[in-house]
Amino acid sequence: MPIIIEPHNPAWIIEFNNAKSTLEEILKDVPIVSINHVGSTSVPGLIAKPVLDIHIVVTASNLFSARQALVAAGYADCGEMGIPDRYAMREPGFSQSQVAGTGAGTGVQEGMRRNTYVVLDGSTSLRNVMDLKRMLLADEALRVEYGNVKRKLVEAGIEDVNVYCKGKTECILGILRKAGWGEEELEEVRSANL
Repeated sequence: MPIIIEPHNPAWIIEFNNAKSTLEEILKDVPIVSINHVGSTSVPGLIAKPVLDIHIVVTASNLFSARQALVAAGYADCGEMGIPDRYAMREPGFSQSQVAGTGAGTGVQEGMRRNTYVVLDGSTSLRNVMDLKRMLLADEALRVEYGNVKRKLVEAGIEDVNVYCKGKTECILGILRKAGWGEEELEEVRSANL
């Protein structure tokens, strides 16, 4: 399937808030740290695949309970999928192998496609997306640079999302370096993206 990127759409924030309300209800009996809108759809002015990336942040002591509450609500627990301390949860109605979102499978979620993850507080995975978002929000030149990398990958005809993500790695590492990350931390991100 071709990868589609679009200009930022303010409706994405509304979609996230709707998803967050649903998740808060599902997790009402589980102590959570936060539910965050991350990824490119969370950054005004940045082109993005129209897919919400949602991180449910929990402490280690609440990881199991959060995952179980989501499974009880119909989510499929896909495990870490190669990213330590980040657990992918496929939307209700979708199997682990199906891409979740509107118009695919037999999903019951309304709205745009979502990638929902339960993430450990303080993990490299969480710091990665939060620092990337912080830097992109603060620096227009970085948004333009990152957007250009994404645009070139799409224009090259890349259709495999894993290849697309790997193609963005060096740009992301450069942004994280500007955020103050050391080479050892950057290597951990690079290894997870290979």
